[in-house]
Amino acid sequence: MSTVAYHLLTEAEAFSEFHGGAISRWAANVLRTTTAVVVCPSADSTWKFSPEAIFILPSLTRYSRFRRYISRLPWALHRALLERIFDPLLKRLQPGDVIWIHNRPDFAIALTPHIHRAGGRVILHMHNAHLIDWPYTLMRQVHVDRLIFVSEFLLKQARHKFPSLGACSVLYNGADETIFYPASDPEKRPSIPIVLFAGRLVKDKGVHILVDAMKILAQQGVRLQLRIVGSSNFGNSRETDYITQLKANAPATITFLPYRSGVALGDLFREVDMFCSPSIWDEPFGLVNVEAFASGLPVISTRGGGALEIFANGGGILVERGSVEQLAVALRQLAEDTELRSLFGKQGYATFHKHFTWPVVRSQVQEIYQSFSI
Repeated sequence: MSTVAYHLLTEAEAFSEFHGGAISRWAANVLRTTTAVVVCPSADSTWKFSPEAIFILPSLTRYSRFRRYISRLPWALHRALLERIFDPLLKRLQPGDVIWIHNRPDFAIALTPHIHRAGGRVILHMHNAHLIDWPYTLMRQVHVDRLIFVSEFLLKQARHKFPSLGACSVLYNGADETIFYPASDPEKRPSIPIVLFAGRLVKDKGVHILVDAMKILAQQGVRLQLRIVGSSNFGNSRETDYITQLKANAPATITFLPYRSGVALGDLFREVDMFCSPSIWDEPFGLVNVEAFASGLPVISTRGGGALEIFANGGGILVERGSVEQLAVALRQLAEDTELRSLFGKQGYATFHKHFTWPVVRSQVQEIYQSFSI
């Protein structure tokens, strides 16, 4: 019997183009042409995977509702619950199979002994800082066959906390160039430049900083419009207090648009002149910046996290996190300098093609598989 790679998404990650997040997108783009199986709490048909390539564990959805309370239980009880939830998956395992666990080190701790007893291998793929931020006494129990991090930044953080980390790799995310690509005729855009923010409308993303910067520019008479597209969570239309406050503070130069994904989002990127990602936390990677690069857009982002790796060869302007003044200056600079926008757009597009396409990611995943003889 041939070996199988199972990719285990988080309990919060529906396998859906509209309702899923970055991990769902990663799985869809990397695994589409493979024999891997996506393990998830729920799924729909938007990614167009065959039913045989999806293994749904409904109990993961129930677990997600109570995770914050379950995490407070003694680890022995929490582990027993996880073992029960994943028992249907563990019963499928054959010698040589690989369980690729996305972003849940506690899943890896609970399941690794069972997977090893079945003759399988375990990969833990960290898309954010859970390994560093979660309790040290628990996280030091992670003993997988390979650790993968979404950026060098995240890997260095982990090695600092756990010097004897073991075999590790860095695997960047990619953008879909069939969805995100440059406008065919950018000269036909309106005379007033447009900057875009796309993402979750939560405080960590720094949207309030961007709104405040746009208020400064409006007072200065700078010709620039901002489009904000997103929601409080992936596809969730509920308006939070934070979103209500954003809208209340927004000048007339800002337009709020509902959440978009896929082709509709790619079309929106081609309607604007530049992109802004004003995060105020250490983004482990920052996929939306790569999607802007793929669209040929110059980007304004913030220093910290994985951004320094994405912008290592240019592509935009980095400002200090939380600085309204610096963000306003950078926005004005790009709004008033078409040649600089063009230069940064070309730099970012070249960087995207060299480092951040999904074929590049798929090739690296195959190398990892081959190291396990899959």
